[in-house]
This record gives sequence, structure tokens and C-alpha cells, in this order.
Amino acid sequence: MNYRYLILLFVVLAIAPVSVVQAQGRGFDTSTLRLQAKADNLYRKGHWERAHFIYVNELAAKGDKYSQYMAGYMCMHGKGVERDKIRASAWYRLAAERDGPEFVAIRDQTLETMSEEEMLESDAIFLDLRQRYSDLVLMLDDIEEEREAMSETPTGSRLSGSSSAITVIDPATGDTIARNEYLRRLEKRMQVKLDYLADKLGSEPLEPDMSNGEFAELRDRVGEYLQTVNDR
Repeated sequence: MNYRYLILLFVVLAIAPVSVVQAQGRGFDTSTLRLQAKADNLYRKGHWERAHFIYVNELAAKGDKYSQYMAGYMCMHGKGVERDKIRASAWYRLAAERDGPEFVAIRDQTLETMSEEEMLESDAIFLDLRQRYSDLVLMLDDIEEEREAMSETPTGSRLSGSSSAITVIDPATGDTIARNEYLRRLEKRMQVKLDYLADKLGSEPLEPDMSNGEFAELRDRVGEYLQTVNDR
């Protein structure tokens, strides 16, 4: 495999549209880079099954587009898994979800070689992967966790006999901050994701203080959206 091309793919992921990265609340963090490096090293050494496991279960499942591409590449070439052009195409389609130009090019080149019957099989696998690993699904999971965090009384500390504000640790940054600032950050992160979802769904603006029923309806709408083939 051409590792100069892999480096290019790392760059593509790193420069994914800022709105998407912010909306996900998942930056290009060091733990992701370490796992990618581990999987790439296993791949180079020919330990393809172990590499494939990391790409799919530890990275692709968390929305890492580079690893979703690699899951497709390994299917396409039978590295660690059975050679399967149709499943490979479905992974390529998921990797192209953010419209990264290199991923889109690979997806389109692959789909152009497929018959209509193969395309329909690819559609089915792609829609299944989308329901599990799409950015939109991961965003909803993040929002649900943030809604729960906002509804709970954060643990903190108040000095005895002091008027000091309760402080909490923001799990996203590790900062020790005032409770009110923590809640403000949570709401801001949620709003960015909700704005992205509203744009994708073509809906009215979504607010962080929606009811549980409204959030359940939002999940249903996202599920319906992800069952529609809209990438070809």
C-alpha cells in the first residue's frame, strides 16, 4: 500500500470541516492518533486481522473517517478479512460522509464500477453502517449524555463557611471550573451539534432545553433520514 497516500488521508481527516468537528465534540485527539498509529503499524507488519479489529471496533465505530476508509480498503483487497467489493464500497461511502474530497473520489470511483444489482447490495450495507456509525448517530449519543449531565447536580466542592461557587471538572477539557460555566459550556456544545442536525434535516432550529419527548422525536427523524440513500 502507498503510505504517502495514507499520510494524505490523515491530512484529509485533520482538515475535516470545522463545523463537523465542533458539532461532534470530538477533536483530532492524541488517543485517536495513537490508535491509528498502532493499527497502521500492525498493518505494515502484516498483522491484518489485528489491524482490522482496531480500525473497525475501536476507531470506525467512534466516527473516525480514516479508519472507516481503511475498513473498506481491507475489504476491497482481502487484508485480514474476506475480499468483498460490495462491503468495501459501503465503508467507502460512510468514510465520505463529511465530503472529504479524497474519500469522495474513492467512493465515486468504486461505485462507477458496480452493476445496479451490486449497487443495491451496497445500499443495504451502507444504510446499516450509517445507522450505527454515522456522525449524526454519534452526535445524538453525545447530546443525550450532555442532557443527562445538565439535569444532574454536578459533584463539586464548596469550602466550609465560604461563599465560593461550586466547582466541577469539565470532562471534555479536564478544566476545573465554576458549575455555572460548566453548564454554559455544555449548552454551547449541544447547540453546535443541534444546529448541525437541524441543517442536515432541514428542520426548524433545535434548542438544548427540548423535552424528552421532543428528543425522542429527533432520534426518530434522524433514523428516517439515515435510511435514505442520498450519496449517489
